[in-house]
Amino acid sequence: MARDLHADFNTAVQADEIHPVLLAKINASGGDVRVWTGIGDLTFNSETYTGTGDLGGVSNVEEKSDLSATGLTFTLSGIPSSAISIALGQMEQGRACTLWLALLNISTGAIINDPYELFSGFSDVTVITENGENSTVSVFAENRMIALERSRVRRYTNEDQQEEHSGDKGFEFVPGLQDKVIIFGAT
Repeated sequence: MARDLHADFNTAVQADEIHPVLLAKINASGGDVRVWTGIGDLTFNSETYTGTGDLGGVSNVEEKSDLSATGLTFTLSGIPSSAISIALGQMEQGRACTLWLALLNISTGAIINDPYELFSGFSDVTVITENGENSTVSVFAENRMIALERSRVRRYTNEDQQEEHSGDKGFEFVPGLQDKVIIFGAT
């Protein structure tokens, strides 16, 4: 599949030496969680991403041609057990999650223009594993394509229309049309 890559990104990918990094952003109720796979702080889109080093991880990113939804798991380990209540209170189902592949300019420490968005979806389940002193938080995320697998329960009734568009009279006379005999043409 063809990709629309920024010219700077495309040039950097073809260089002899590249420095790829992953940036992850998960919307949480207490504020966004923004991390990257390096050490220290990194700025992208005027937002600061905190480096996780070896403590952060992401499951394999899959892309399929049959439009099936594939999920992803964001993992952060080495969290003190005392901070688990923060994770429990802020991670909610249905929050936006995004993962980018970025290339880092080692000499300047800046991101090369327009990282590629690898994944965009919504948080599903948060799993916390404790081992006494430290904990691991895993956030399972579902692809936006998962919405195609959900059935839409909509009816062509006045009640259903009122839920979406209060005051609309477009379906007001539908029940009366069910048994209506309509004769077309001249007799």
